[in-house]
Amino acid sequence: MSYWSHEYLLRTWGGPMVQAEFLKEVQKPFFVPRIFSGLNLFLDKAGLLPDAVDLVAKECKTKRAFIVTDEYAVRYAPKVMGPYEKRHGIKFEVWAKAKPDAPIDTVKDCARMMRQFGPDLIFAIGGGSSMDTAKGAWLLYEHPDADIEILSPLVPLNLRNKAKLVAVPTTSGTGSEVTGIAVISFPDGVKLGTGGALPEFVPDFALLDPTLTVGMPPQLTAGTGGDALAHAIDGFLVPRADELNQAIALKAIRMVFEWLPRAYKDGTDLMPRIKMQQAAMMAGIPLCNAGSGISHALGHTIGGLYHIHHGAMVLLFIPYELQVYAKATDRYLEICDVLGIRDSGSAAQSLSNLIAKIRGLMAEVNLPVSLQDAGISRSDFAGNLGTILDQAPTDPAFYFGWFDLTREQLEDLFMCAYEGRLLDMNSELWR
Repeated sequence: MSYWSHEYLLRTWGGPMVQAEFLKEVQKPFFVPRIFSGLNLFLDKAGLLPDAVDLVAKECKTKRAFIVTDEYAVRYAPKVMGPYEKRHGIKFEVWAKAKPDAPIDTVKDCARMMRQFGPDLIFAIGGGSSMDTAKGAWLLYEHPDADIEILSPLVPLNLRNKAKLVAVPTTSGTGSEVTGIAVISFPDGVKLGTGGALPEFVPDFALLDPTLTVGMPPQLTAGTGGDALAHAIDGFLVPRADELNQAIALKAIRMVFEWLPRAYKDGTDLMPRIKMQQAAMMAGIPLCNAGSGISHALGHTIGGLYHIHHGAMVLLFIPYELQVYAKATDRYLEICDVLGIRDSGSAAQSLSNLIAKIRGLMAEVNLPVSLQDAGISRSDFAGNLGTILDQAPTDPAFYFGWFDLTREQLEDLFMCAYEGRLLDMNSELWR
């Protein structure tokens, strides 16, 4: 199947042009939704002043709203619907069939139900897959003939003619509540980031209620937290990251290291939930505005093929991304400074300290440091290696990094990642 990311001109010129320094200085877009965070976002009774419920309800002229969620997060739908029904008379349709990795067939089914109901407000309740499904279905609701597979990111999506989007995260990792990208999966195992002119898929509202994340299972907490850390590191390292995005990314990195272990150990402790929800949202902002690195290209490829949690996979590849990007930038030293692990006499030792710090966190929350640890058999991996090497360079995150990798370098990276070995950056292959 052909995808927009296979297009020669985008791959050859799109990445370098977007990252060109003179273009970065000409215009620095910074897109975020209207964000509300707190314990009182869904009050059945109005207060003295307009609150989040009032501001969101103003966008629902026809009093018809559509909820996109999954079979787990649907339990939160009554809490979200209640104040809008009681205070503003809004009628809801609930669709709770979102699946992990947002399969394209599920997206299309959701869009069909949207068209039957005709909402002018869409609520996405859940993790990244529910939000990605909602974004994709929103596009097909407004433009039924749109072809997501080949929809160029340079073409405006022309949304908001029928509806606006409200994101209500119930996990703390994807940052999809503030990003302009939807990651959709296709029958051939490809996971593809979709989004036209960047601001259009950014939700209109992001409602962060930490009580919706309380009680998350430990491994889901770990995987989504790993996703947040990968987003923050990516958003700090990539060429397009400017001072504003870098400042947010650095704070998010520090917060994940501080609060993820506590959230993992006790799913009922509210303070770590509040902090991780905020960190995940913050990490999504530079990811949206600056882009992602090769960790996402490689993680998408493996995660899409083997259906392994996205956050676990992208974080697994972060140490390799750090090694590779250290050839082009020393920004990683600022991350070391924030974490207090910089070696004043050696940049190489500082990089080793950072990788060890990340892998230490991964071990603490039981995330795999190798593809073998993730449950992929050696024979299966060897049999799919050709497909993996073909697919990885077509992921948009691959060619929006600092530089391209050769097929030989990619193969070495994947082989090292299978066993958890770091790259030998002194070898002829990496010089």
